[in-house]
Amino acid sequence: MDLYLAAGLGAVGGLLVELVSLFGLLSAWREERRALKRGRKRSLPPFGTYLDLRADIPVALARMALGAIAGLVFAAQIQGVIAAIVIGSAAPALLRQFGSARSLAQAQQQADKLDPTGQP
Repeated sequence: MDLYLAAGLGAVGGLLVELVSLFGLLSAWREERRALKRGRKRSLPPFGTYLDLRADIPVALARMALGAIAGLVFAAQIQGVIAAIVIGSAAPALLRQFGSARSLAQAQQQADKLDPTGQP
């Protein structure tokens, strides 16, 4: 796969994970508001209680960067768009595993032990 495409799709995978996380926060906020409305409480939680943009934006950008890096690292093994997005979404775990290898030869041995679905 082309390096630019692998990096871009990896970043998309990282962003998708952050969007799923954001959806979880939004759902929790909505459920608390609904519960308080049922209880006739006047003070509803503000959206800022669940979302901290000063923290969440850098985390999302870092996740996208990790996804792009993973896309670049594994570009030669990626065989499709979906695979590149999955690599990006799993970037922190993949890069942690890849970085924990004692040598490049050991990393290659670990990669050889995985079948095409990424399972041992």
